[in-house]
Amino acid sequence: MTVEVRPRFGAAGRPFWILAACYLVLPAVLCASLATWALSWAAAVALFVVLVCGLTLLFWLAIRGARIRVSADAVGYRFTAWAPMKVLPRAQVVRVLTIGRVKGSLPMGLLVVLAADGTRIGAARWLWTDADFRTVTSAIGLPVEHRPTVGSLELVRELGVDPAFKRNPAHVLMLLGAAAVGVLIAWPIVRALLL
Repeated sequence: MTVEVRPRFGAAGRPFWILAACYLVLPAVLCASLATWALSWAAAVALFVVLVCGLTLLFWLAIRGARIRVSADAVGYRFTAWAPMKVLPRAQVVRVLTIGRVKGSLPMGLLVVLAADGTRIGAARWLWTDADFRTVTSAIGLPVEHRPTVGSLELVRELGVDPAFKRNPAHVLMLLGAAAVGVLIAWPIVRALLL
């Protein structure tokens, strides 16, 4: 028997709204920073509207396309409409872990399904309810380890780094892009300190 769980926008709880608020504040700060040195205020407002529309579309596609599927021979996870289904063979799954919160991050939980070779599926709580996680973990059938909080370094020490993350150069590009946005936001402060 196959169990498939999809998120519902109506069931979006506090973690979703916290994440959505953060994704509204970050473009506002970026656009305000750009308006102080690179753009006019009108261009910054127009850029903010474009960014918010793009983020809204991405949220909608994530909710529309996300699913966790547990069948007799595999556990699969797809987190957006355009992402391929990440599949772990059921025989390889060795551990199921739920985390209430990763220290230093937004207050939301995580479900980790770990295979013997270190490959994993990690579903963030912003998209899934506790009932969704319970449905998935009971369908997998392994004992579930519960952790209320865990540090990010402790998590990496315990679980290691996903081999798929190491092989994908897009992750490095995303980190470089985040650093570039941080420089753009902080540029007025750095310029004021240097002058």
